[in-house]
Amino acid sequence: MTTTTDKGTANGAATAATIADDAEIAIRGLSLAYDVRRSKKEGGATSLLALDDINLDIRRGEFLSIVGPSGCGKSTLLYILAGLIKKTAGSAKIEGMEVVAPTLHTGIIMQAYALFPWRTVQKNVEFGLEIKKVGKQERRQIAADFLEMVGLSEFASRYPYELSGGMKQRVAIARALAYDPEVLLMDEPFAAVDEQTRGQLHEQLLSIWEKTGKTIVFVTHSIEESIFLSDRVVILTPSPGRVKETIDIDLPRPRPAELKSSAEFAVYRKQVWQLLQNHGELIEEILLEDGNTSLEAVPFVEGI
Repeated sequence: MTTTTDKGTANGAATAATIADDAEIAIRGLSLAYDVRRSKKEGGATSLLALDDINLDIRRGEFLSIVGPSGCGKSTLLYILAGLIKKTAGSAKIEGMEVVAPTLHTGIIMQAYALFPWRTVQKNVEFGLEIKKVGKQERRQIAADFLEMVGLSEFASRYPYELSGGMKQRVAIARALAYDPEVLLMDEPFAAVDEQTRGQLHEQLLSIWEKTGKTIVFVTHSIEESIFLSDRVVILTPSPGRVKETIDIDLPRPRPAELKSSAEFAVYRKQVWQLLQNHGELIEEILLEDGNTSLEAVPFVEGI
């Protein structure tokens, strides 16, 4: 087990100004502040610091998860990498190019699937290929190949409303992979599915990742999910989000579901949970009514 704590900065991230040779994503001094409108009585407009001085290298082909309590800026960081939100300060580069707008170099998968209801499963997967102006026959074949990879070949002519939540998410994964992005960004993609389906999607996602070698940046509220999937887990502090610590997950691959009940897994789970304690607050993993989990800050009482 390796924990990376940076002694030279307050946020526990990499201090090296140089970018690692195998880094596909390089983030340096990244900050984001939102303008917040207030009444004149309250002093007028002000700003809210969402992310503060994020420094991080993400290796080519790495599976990296980001965890932290609600409101710490996990999704915001992902959207900056996707080019959907503009940073206030610092730098975010993919393959040496500064991210300033969405490109086909990155694919993003969100919790809400974002499938086009008027398109069949096949046509949804072909969408990015159409933007790249791939020929009709070629994009049909590529889409068919990725639908087979996610186990949905027989549903190619169906529409999204005819699919379960887990199936919709697999379509979203196939669509993101079909146009061959270098980096796959995933924002709590399995939060809306039941626990059994989530476990199946974990194993399928890892299988796809091993086959394709994509770089994956995965945002989650679940400690268990982050450990099971990842090469490294990055822990963010409560708002403003700073990199508190980075943990290397030294567990064997492939990772069967029963690994989650092992002693080695329990050690990592406890370590991540302890790191999520901060400034008189305790971050708990709360079991929700739908079987999913959420990290929430609760008062810390000495002796409990």
